[in-house]
Amino acid sequence: MKESGLFIALLLASTMLSSCEEKKEKQTIIVPPPAKEVKHGPQKMPDTSQKRDIEWLGGSYTVSIVRTADESLPLTKDEEGNAYYDNMIHVRIQRADGSDVLNKTFTKTWFASCLEGTATYRDGALLGIVFDKIEGNRLVFASSVGSPDFRSDEFVPMTMTVDANGGISLRLDTKMDTNSGDETDDDEGV
Repeated sequence: MKESGLFIALLLASTMLSSCEEKKEKQTIIVPPPAKEVKHGPQKMPDTSQKRDIEWLGGSYTVSIVRTADESLPLTKDEEGNAYYDNMIHVRIQRADGSDVLNKTFTKTWFASCLEGTATYRDGALLGIVFDKIEGNRLVFASSVGSPDFRSDEFVPMTMTVDANGGISLRLDTKMDTNSGDETDDDEGV
């Protein structure tokens, strides 16, 4: 009798365990999907740095240009209204002896004379200043202010020139980079 009682107890325990396991298997656990990471706050355009050695006015010069986001400037925005930090660009033109022709930090406000009253001036960022060429006793730089979104082609091109004494002039760049029938371009087909 003890053995049959033990057998019945084991059978009951086994049945209870299997019924508990069945109940657990039938339970539905709902786990919410992981939340998508939403970026809040202004974005930054990538920092850039260029350094180029040139021969100008019978001497050797180094042109250095560094662009960085500046969190102290008013925010800019792209076409979709996404906020960006504006940029400052430091330009240094140095003689071989280490003295400077120009050592200046530019912000968008410096370009206001070409942009005042436009949406580009209000919303755009200082995108870049790039050494272009030597024209007589002046160095010519391409510069632009526009949408901070790298996918955008919304910008205002300007030409900045620097003379041998560090004097700077600025004008809108209205010349297109395409050939008109009147001009020849040595780089055609490149």
